[in-house]
Amino acid sequence: MRMMIASLPIGTGHDIAARALAEAMGKAGVDVYFSHHLAGPSKLHTASYFLSVRYAPWLFSKAFHWGDGATFAWRRHRTSWRAIGLNLLAAVFEQYRPDWVVATHPFALTAWTALKTRYPQLKVMGVLTDLSAHQFWWEPDSDAYAVWLPEERQDLVRFGYPEDKIWDTGIPIRSIFHDDALQFARLFDGPIVVLGGGLGIGPYHRILKDLLSFDMPILAVCGQNERLRWQLSQQSWPANVTIAGYVENMPEVLCASRAVVGKPGGVTAAEVCQVQVPWLLTHWIAGQEEVNRDRLTSHNLAVLGDHGLQDALAPLLVDSPTRRLMLQSQSDLARPNASSDIVSRILAFQ
Repeated sequence: MRMMIASLPIGTGHDIAARALAEAMGKAGVDVYFSHHLAGPSKLHTASYFLSVRYAPWLFSKAFHWGDGATFAWRRHRTSWRAIGLNLLAAVFEQYRPDWVVATHPFALTAWTALKTRYPQLKVMGVLTDLSAHQFWWEPDSDAYAVWLPEERQDLVRFGYPEDKIWDTGIPIRSIFHDDALQFARLFDGPIVVLGGGLGIGPYHRILKDLLSFDMPILAVCGQNERLRWQLSQQSWPANVTIAGYVENMPEVLCASRAVVGKPGGVTAAEVCQVQVPWLLTHWIAGQEEVNRDRLTSHNLAVLGDHGLQDALAPLLVDSPTRRLMLQSQSDLARPNASSDIVSRILAFQ
């Protein structure tokens, strides 16, 4: 069997999930290929997205939530990306002849599904990497969806998608996150880890200043944001503060942490739940991460700390009912085998 994993370079979560899936496919003996063939057509969308969330987040938030219920906007979006798919991806299909295309981004899902009109044997599925199914994720001709939280299933059902084609597998994470060598026993002497996703997004300066009231190690991970890492490293911080760029050993970092402070990315949520570490949400990207925030807190997987950070974080640093409830909720909802479960379902698909 041949599988194609299709993603887009908008954020890092989509690609992290894609790599996790590729790892599981390789272990299953499946021929796997990556498709970033839509990177060119998505450049304008990518640029406008980052400009919007940086300079006009309130406007992007309104557009995001409005688009989730505007059927005519979805139809226009779907028509546009299906046309792109038919024009651009037919040659890619002829070159690789995949049996399945697994899309970790909604635009890729719509574009690749359009090819089913020419190649009816092709199977295409969507793997959600956030905690909601926005209307732009809805593709009626997709063969399956992989979701995590029950609300995502409800999102798809309200659009009219069949429930029996929705797989409750979870978000794909790297196999190292469920390696037996990792120790999940949380000690109370580890660092507080500040995360802003792979792109290092967020008010790190304000967060770090608020965290200085706690007499314990603090690790600020800036991801791929070298400008932020440089700016922070130029400041004078106490000896207990460490500034880092992109870290390869994130599983070990999370396992050693006393608490995580940052934004509610979907893949980060899956990783934090697997490692089971107290999580404080201090900022979020407008749109999808607003929904992530609300759903994480409703399931007791995280707490809000955008106002009164010290008061919100303090109960998570000791053996408290709040901390115990959060860690138990994370344990209950952890889906460490999401990648292999998705591959197994594909191989068994009739």
